[in-house]
Amino acid sequence: MRTMKTILLIVLGIALAAVALLIGLMIWLGPIAGASVGLVAAAAIVVAYVTLVGPWQRQWGATGDEVRRVMPGDDLLRPGAATTTRAVSIHAAPDRVFPWLLQIGYGRGGWYSYDRIDNDGRPSVAHIDPQLQRLAPGDRLEMMPGMGPIVHEIVPGHHIVSAGEADSWCLLVEAAPDGTRLISRWRQDWPRTILTYVWVALADPGAFVMEQKMLRTIRDLAEGAADDVTLTVAG
Repeated sequence: MRTMKTILLIVLGIALAAVALLIGLMIWLGPIAGASVGLVAAAAIVVAYVTLVGPWQRQWGATGDEVRRVMPGDDLLRPGAATTTRAVSIHAAPDRVFPWLLQIGYGRGGWYSYDRIDNDGRPSVAHIDPQLQRLAPGDRLEMMPGMGPIVHEIVPGHHIVSAGEADSWCLLVEAAPDGTRLISRWRQDWPRTILTYVWVALADPGAFVMEQKMLRTIRDLAEGAADDVTLTVAG
């Protein structure tokens, strides 16, 4: 599958670049000094991400109240599960935003992010398609074939909750003075193992890059639809 290959190539490219940089430092400064500088730089990057970048991106766009509030689906995992809350303001009514959420998913409307990476290179659907509005509990929101959370609950015009064995995801829209707040809440209760920490280190930055793009794209599409007198529905 193209999406999996693209992700693997990106990870491999980053790994090769890091190795090449380390080798370059060792050639330039000598084996011991170069390795030492490389390790110190790597440690500094890790510390900066853990203390500054990570906490910021896990609350990207969200207010303090939105981060602290209880959202649908939170009860699917234990209270101490890791939580990420991101949000965006949209200058359109909630009923103009929610139809875009119903279309999300590989093999459906797409993920409204960087399609070359997460949608096999196919552009996400840029209109409201009635065929893609048919989402129900038990359906899978595929990130790739056979992989993705299962829909648990849909409250039309308000939220969609989906979950896997150890994670949950809520997409929620609510009215705001300037239109709508679109809030995304991810929760994970993965086992604390070395492999888990390695996976988080690799996936966490990428998840942020992809999701903030998804939220911004849905915002732009919904605001574009709101500029029309009536919402255009493609048959």
